[in-house]
Amino acid sequence: MDEPDWYCSEVIPRAIDIDVVIETEEVLAFRPPIPGFGTDHVIVVPKQHVRSLLELDVAVGAQLLAVVQSAARQVVEQHGGCQVLTTLGDEQHNRHLHLHIAAGNGVARFVPRA
Repeated sequence: MDEPDWYCSEVIPRAIDIDVVIETEEVLAFRPPIPGFGTDHVIVVPKQHVRSLLELDVAVGAQLLAVVQSAARQVVEQHGGCQVLTTLGDEQHNRHLHLHIAAGNGVARFVPRA
């Protein structure tokens, strides 16, 4: 690892308190202790260190996507809809692949063109 990684150092080893939504051998979906964006916010990460979506192994990616799908289904059932988002390159604030599932007030809204 070339820089601090909140997921590897605090989240995955449970150095902080998180609300686990889904956990498998390879993937963790959780609600963070500090509100992110939206009324409901779930973060999904591979447990092994993967810097970004561009470096994700396809086999781990399939497991990650299955957990994202299950967690998103729960959020949609509770809130009627959600967004799934990840960032890459300069937009990625933590160099550990993570996907956000967010619903409700505070999520980005697409503005239709006039």
